[in-house]
Amino acid sequence: MSTDSNNFKINTVTFLNEYRGTDEEVVIPEGVTVIGKSAFQGNTSIKRIVMPNTVVGIDPYAFKGCRSLEKIVFSENLKYIDENAFDFCTNLTNIELPESLESIGSYAFNYCLRLTDIRLPEKISKIEWGTFVESGLKDFTIPQNIREVDKFAFSWCPNLKRVAIPSSITVLSGGLFSGSKNLTDVIISDGVEAIYGNAFEMCDSLERIFIPASVTIIMENAFDQRKRKKKLIIQAPKDAYAIEYAKKMHFKYEYVEENPYENS
Repeated sequence: MSTDSNNFKINTVTFLNEYRGTDEEVVIPEGVTVIGKSAFQGNTSIKRIVMPNTVVGIDPYAFKGCRSLEKIVFSENLKYIDENAFDFCTNLTNIELPESLESIGSYAFNYCLRLTDIRLPEKISKIEWGTFVESGLKDFTIPQNIREVDKFAFSWCPNLKRVAIPSSITVLSGGLFSGSKNLTDVIISDGVEAIYGNAFEMCDSLERIFIPASVTIIMENAFDQRKRKKKLIIQAPKDAYAIEYAKKMHFKYEYVEENPYENS
C-alpha cells in the first residue's frame, strides 16, 4: 500500500518512493525515514531540498541529474548517502553534512561541478570509489578519521589544486588523482606506505612532490611517464625508497629530509 498526496508517493514503511512535482523548493514530509532509489532522479525544477530529522538514509540515484539543485538542508539524523545519490547535480554548491553521517557511497557526488568545498563528519572512515570524481573541489584535506580512500575518488577534478593526505591513510589507491590537471600541491604524511598505479596519471601541473620514507611501494605507472621529459621532481630523504624509484624510472629527484609542505 502507499499514499499519494501533494506530489509525494510514500509507502507505509515511510520510504519516499517518488516525487512528481515541479516546485523549486521541496519540503519532504515529516515521518519519511528513507528517500528511495531514484525518487527525484532527473527532476530539473528543484533548487532546494529540506529534509525532516526523521530521514536516516538516501538511497542510490535519489537525486541523480537534478541539475538545478543548489541547496540541501539535511536531516540531523542522516546515517548514509548511497551510491550516485547526487550524481550530475551540476549546480549543487557547498553543503553541510550532518555529524550523524556514517557513510557516503561510490560516485555520490560525481560531476558536482560547483561543489568546491566539503567537510566529512568524524564517523566516516572510508571514501569510496569515485565519490568526488569530476567534482568542483579546489582544496581538500582528508581528515584523520579516514582510514581508506578507494580508487578514483578524486580523479578528473578540474579545479583541485591542493590535497593533504593524513598519516591514517596507508595506501594511495590506483587512479586516485588521475586527470586532475591543475593539482599542484600534494602533502603526503609520514605513515603512507604505498602509491599504486596511475595515482597521479595526467596530473599535468604537478611539478614537485615530497614522498616520505614510510613509502616502500610505488608502482611503476604511479606517475605519468610523460613527466620524465617534463618537470616532475621527486623529493625524499636520501635513503628513502622514493629516491630509488626516481632513479629507476628516470625522474628528476632531490634529497629533502623533511616534508617542506607539511605546514603550508
